[in-house]
Amino acid sequence: MSPSKHPITAGWLAGTFEIVFTYPLEFVKTQLQLQQRASTMYAGSSSGGYTGAMQCFTRTVSERGVLGLYRGGSAWVIFAGPRSAVRFSVFQQLSASAHSRGHTGSGADTVCGFFAGMAEAGLCQTPNQAIAIKMVHDQAPSGPKRFTSLAHAVRVIHAEDGVWKGFFCGLTPAVAKGAVTNCVRFFGFGAITRTMLARLPPDQHALRPWQTMLAGGVAGSVSAVISQPIDTVKANMMGLEAARFDSSLGCLRELVRAGGVRCLFNGVGPRAARVFVEVGLQFTMFDLIGRKLDSLFL
Repeated sequence: MSPSKHPITAGWLAGTFEIVFTYPLEFVKTQLQLQQRASTMYAGSSSGGYTGAMQCFTRTVSERGVLGLYRGGSAWVIFAGPRSAVRFSVFQQLSASAHSRGHTGSGADTVCGFFAGMAEAGLCQTPNQAIAIKMVHDQAPSGPKRFTSLAHAVRVIHAEDGVWKGFFCGLTPAVAKGAVTNCVRFFGFGAITRTMLARLPPDQHALRPWQTMLAGGVAGSVSAVISQPIDTVKANMMGLEAARFDSSLGCLRELVRAGGVRCLFNGVGPRAARVFVEVGLQFTMFDLIGRKLDSLFL
C-alpha cells in the first residue's frame, strides 16, 4: 500500500464511498447472525425467520422496499469515514515507525494491522455497530419494530441502557474481531501485492487499480471467514437480547449449545462477499484518493 501524506482524509473518503455500496450485504448478514436457536425472540416467533441470504434479501425488498436493506445503515455512513481514517492512519504511522527501525515485510504488516484493528474497533466500530445491529434486529420478522430513525434509536438505547451498556456492549469481541480481521487483511494484502509487484512486466512500475482491488478483496474474504465466529458472538452481544448474556464466553456457549458450531457461521456467505468488495474498494480508493490529494496539496 502506497504511503499517503493525507491518510485520514483518504481513509475517510474511501470508507464512506464503500459502505454506500456494500451495506445491503451487511444488513442480510446481520439478520442471519441474529437468527439463533438460542434467541427467545426468534424461537418464540410465529412470523417465521429467513431461510437464507437470498430469501432475506427478496423478502426485505418485498415488505419494505429497497431502502429496507439500508436499515441501520445511517450509523455505518456516519462512522464509515472515521473507521477507515483511524484504520489507515494508525497502520501507516505504525508502519513508518517499524520501517524506520528496519522491520519490513509481512511480519510488520501483521503486527501493525493488529493494533490498527484494535484502535478502529475501540474508537469507532463498537458504538457504530451497537446502534446499527439493534436497528437491524428491531426490523427482524420477530422484532418489535419500534425504532423510527437513527436519532430515535440513539435516544431509546441511551434512555434504556445508558452509554456503556447501550453503545459499548460487545466491546471485547468487537476489539478481538477488529484485531484479527485487520491483522489478516494487511498481512494478506501486503503479501499478495508484493507477489504481484515482483511479477510485473518491465514497463509497468505500479499495480493497476483492478490488481489492488483483487488483492484487497481476496485478503478481506479470507479475514471474514476466519473471524466469522467472533463476529457472530459480537452481533448477538450487541443485539436486542444482549442482556441475556453475562459475557462474550457465555454468549458463545449458549449459541453453540442451542445451534451447534455451525450457527457461528450464519451469514458467512454475504459477509465474505461484502468484505471482498469492501476491502478491495477501500484499499484501491485509499491509494487513488491518497495520490490525488498528495498531488493537489503538496
